[in-house]
Amino acid sequence: MQIRVIYLNGSAGIVDSSSLDYLINRREIAAFCRSDGWVRIGKDPTRKEKRPISRLGERARDIIFDDVG
Repeated sequence: MQIRVIYLNGSAGIVDSSSLDYLINRREIAAFCRSDGWVRIGKDPTRKEKRPISRLGERARDIIFDDVG
């Protein structure tokens, strides 16, 4: 899939979706376009934040086996 991007210098381009993470991590783009609109790097969320499971009951296994036992 091709994705529209805005580079830091303001120029626009189109990149392959497999290159998007690389460009974000290297801080080479300022924004990219999703189906629901433009995402500004550093201002809008790019991915859901992954956080470690830290409390009892947050794991699926805890929920399933808590009801059984």
